[in-house]
Amino acid sequence: MSLTSRFFKKPWQHKNPETRLSAVKEHHDPELINALPQLAEQDSSAVVRLAALERINTEPYWLDARLRETDADILAAADQFLSRSVCANSSSEMRAERLLWLKKIKSSDTVRQLARQAKDTELRESALERIQSQGFLGDCYSTESDPGLAASLLTRITQLSTLERLHQSLKKTSKSKAKAVQARIQTIQSESGEIDGNEVSARQVLEQAEALARGENIEQREALLEELRKSWASLEDVPDQLVNRFEGATNIVESAIARSSLAETDIDSSVADNADRSTDDATAGPVSSLQSTADAIRSQLRSQKKQLKPQKLLADWDRAWNDLKEVHDIDYELKNEMLPILKELQIQVQRQSHSSASGVPLRGGKDGKTARAEESIDFAAELDVVAGLLEAGEIGKSNDALLEVRSRLMALPVRARPKAALGRLQRLEGRLKEMRNYQHWSNNKHRDDLIERVEALPDSGQHPDAITAALKDARREWQQLEKLETLPDQSNNGADNNQRRYAAPAGQWRRFQTACSAAFDTAKPYFEKRQSVQEQTLSQLEAFVAAGHELAEDESANVKALMPLMRKARQAIRRLDDLPPKSRGAAAGQLRGLMDSVSKRLDAAFEQVELAKKRLINEANTLSQESDLKTAIDRAKGLQASWKKSGQGRRKQDQALWKEFRAAIDPLFEQLAGQHEAREQANKELIAELESLCTQAEALCELPDQELDQAAGRMRGLVDEWSNHHPRPTGLVKRFEHAKQKLSDRQGAQIKEKKQQAALAVSTLAKAVQQAYVDRLNDKPIDAQALLADIENPPDELAAAARRIADQSTTPAELKSSAENNLEQALALAVEFEFLSGLDSPPDEKSRRMDFQVKRLAERMSERGQQADLGSELAGLEARWYAALPLPEDHYDALQKRIEKSQSVLQNMLGDS
Repeated sequence: MSLTSRFFKKPWQHKNPETRLSAVKEHHDPELINALPQLAEQDSSAVVRLAALERINTEPYWLDARLRETDADILAAADQFLSRSVCANSSSEMRAERLLWLKKIKSSDTVRQLARQAKDTELRESALERIQSQGFLGDCYSTESDPGLAASLLTRITQLSTLERLHQSLKKTSKSKAKAVQARIQTIQSESGEIDGNEVSARQVLEQAEALARGENIEQREALLEELRKSWASLEDVPDQLVNRFEGATNIVESAIARSSLAETDIDSSVADNADRSTDDATAGPVSSLQSTADAIRSQLRSQKKQLKPQKLLADWDRAWNDLKEVHDIDYELKNEMLPILKELQIQVQRQSHSSASGVPLRGGKDGKTARAEESIDFAAELDVVAGLLEAGEIGKSNDALLEVRSRLMALPVRARPKAALGRLQRLEGRLKEMRNYQHWSNNKHRDDLIERVEALPDSGQHPDAITAALKDARREWQQLEKLETLPDQSNNGADNNQRRYAAPAGQWRRFQTACSAAFDTAKPYFEKRQSVQEQTLSQLEAFVAAGHELAEDESANVKALMPLMRKARQAIRRLDDLPPKSRGAAAGQLRGLMDSVSKRLDAAFEQVELAKKRLINEANTLSQESDLKTAIDRAKGLQASWKKSGQGRRKQDQALWKEFRAAIDPLFEQLAGQHEAREQANKELIAELESLCTQAEALCELPDQELDQAAGRMRGLVDEWSNHHPRPTGLVKRFEHAKQKLSDRQGAQIKEKKQQAALAVSTLAKAVQQAYVDRLNDKPIDAQALLADIENPPDELAAAARRIADQSTTPAELKSSAENNLEQALALAVEFEFLSGLDSPPDEKSRRMDFQVKRLAERMSERGQQADLGSELAGLEARWYAALPLPEDHYDALQKRIEKSQSVLQNMLGDS
């Protein structure tokens, strides 16, 4: 690192996000290019991370960002890129990450796009699982290329209107899918009861039979016909109309099977009759020329069995069809009915042309030359065959057939050449030329599409391997187009002239080559980097193999060191794709040699392990003779420890030896387990007794308040019984202690409540005594007995005060004087209460408070360790307070409030609140 770089950071390392953003967008420093991945992942600014991702612009980084980021702009940009990439190519390496990305997509439009356009079948399937729209599912089914996904998609479509629309559209594009949709419609209707399921099955079998009658699956028709008959026989209650159609179709197939050669060709009269009946039923009105030709063909098939000329019959039908000025539905129906017969005649013509010789018997002329007999060759029939091939679009076969016919015509003398055949030959050659020109034009359009596809590869953001795969596919398609247009020339110039005439234009070829070079140049740096990595991996592998051989030859190396070596060698041999292609074979050989060396060492080590374990098995077998179970168990545990130390052998052999070892020691542990079970049973009984005691203790806790006094004695009995049982589980101990504590708490609460009630009664009595004093001053009579009747065992001080107040011998003046004498004592008591509770006294009592504090300090110093507790002091103060009553009326309320406040604080301090 230079001194300048230590003090001046790069622009993309600047603390200002705008400076970093500008550098990421505009700079082309190689260091920046290498730092882009780190910026895309770790930069603190979202806009900088987005700019770095746009500079990298590859799917792995966008996928990583989409699964990791939370910024809305980055997520939107990632979704936009990934949607294009997923719809452009498939990738098995990133399939899992793509599926995770799909789960995070919330846009229904994006999900629908992926469901229709994603190249990866699993991705389309995952997207389709999130869609419920019947119409959209139907559209996806019509365009789905994967058969398995299309089949599963069809099972999700339950809307009949959608299925009927699909059936109508697929009849023109995909017959197999149309049949599947029709079967789905019939299944739904059968399940809902709209149609008869048996009739649906019958129609399916009938469709297969009629397809066989139309000439499909000719090579397997005998076996298929037998299967169809068995399926038909298993059906019940089939409508008569379907029975007639099935018999007619099977008759046609049987007649086609029966005709094995042209000499023996015969179309069964029953087939013709059935065809006549179906034609008569389907047509109405005047008989057309096409109908007349069909009737004539059927008539000849029935009458001329051994003199039949299939070429002439096909030619008659061809001319009649071409002569139609307007083709109506009835004509198409007639053509469909005649199609099985016409196909069978076509097969017979082809058999005749292959089996018969190309020449005919020659006859000599005056000059000794020979010529073919014109009447011995039916050029019209052969040209009809060529016309059929052209109609079917078979350009190559049509070209070969025309060359064959022309060679035969040119072999005839000039005067013997039929003009009609020559004229039709020229017209067919012209038609072939038009078709070839159209094919050439169509192929050039395809080539333009290929060029555009290749030109788009550099900017597609695809993986380099995907680019090269796309290039290979494009070149393969280009070569296929070249092969399609390469035909033997009709002139004497040979195939080279034809190739020059119909190959791709030079400019188009140069564009294609330039596009391929540009696309490959995009991927070339990656391949160079991969080659460098592969070579580095190769050098690492060679070092690993060398080190492995050294370890394998080291006598001190044990199994623990050799097993990882063998495992790594196996992993390496499964990852030969990481090496340069030319080195993979040699590397595989080196790895196999290393594995062989390690395997020999391991085999020797495993044999030692197996011998040691067999000795342990022999010792284990002698344990059954040990009389003391504890001694036998201890020895068995020692053998188990020795077994672990003996090491690991071959897996299968190790498992077998382990079973033998376990068979010897397991009975000992089973016997020990029996003893444990006996102890467990005893423990269960003990636990049951302890649980019963817990239940009784918990029941005592729930007794009414009036019975709690009796519960105390019963609880003591349970505690004594509890202490006699050992051992006691921790859970039950806690349960019993909880019940005991709960009962104690209830009893304490009851005692506390009684104390509170007694204190309340005393306080009420004190107020009543004070009120009696006030009433006596007002000359009201006082009944001492009534005053003390509401409380048991009233304090002596209050009882004496009540009696003195009620005593008529004591005058009000004397009571008043006594109350005034009590005032000083009450004021002192209030100060003592406030001091003991920590409350402040009124300001006018400051001197009294200070005198009391000094006095108390002196008493404490003299008493030393004989100080009373807080509860005792509170009780003494309350007794003195009650003895100080009654008080003057104008002082009582204030003093009462001060003392009650102090009492509340002191009771809180004692925990009696």
